[in-house]
Amino acid sequence: MPSEHGAKKTVPDMSPSEQAVSVVKKKRGSKPASLEANLTATKPEMQQMISNVLYWYKREMVKSDEECADRLNEFFQHINQTGEIPTVEKMCLALGTVRSVVWEWENGSKGKVRANLIKRAKEILAALDAELVSNNKIPQVTYIFRAKNFYQMADKTEVVLAPGTPYEKGEVADVDKVVQALPDPDDN
Repeated sequence: MPSEHGAKKTVPDMSPSEQAVSVVKKKRGSKPASLEANLTATKPEMQQMISNVLYWYKREMVKSDEECADRLNEFFQHINQTGEIPTVEKMCLALGTVRSVVWEWENGSKGKVRANLIKRAKEILAALDAELVSNNKIPQVTYIFRAKNFYQMADKTEVVLAPGTPYEKGEVADVDKVVQALPDPDDN
């Protein structure tokens, strides 16, 4: 950014807001984040992928648990017949809605039956992803990303301290007991 003398300012000479704008300008549109710069699909392949997605686009949102189950069955049968890649996003379109709504259903907003339908459908997708990575058909990093973002897998251990437990108070003597009781992260 030019200063009043026309010379470019260095980072230490910039205000925090100027530094932030400078960082954003450098990163925006960067080649690693550009879909077009990294796309390897040919035009006919893109046309086929767009057709695959648009097949589900105009579906009405399912209204009942029975309709949800029927639509999921139709989705998986169609995917099996066409050989196209099943995704969570495409499954959501098949249900006539978006990922955030399906996430709410999975968490019980439409009851246990709908939640279990969504969980089982996602488990099918997770099993397929696991099979693909096990057979070297997708990169491991792709599987890791999808597993963490769609299937609630994590590579961390969480310890929950419930109210009313002696550990809640954070007593030093009890902290040692908690640490000793933790599972060894190297044990699988």
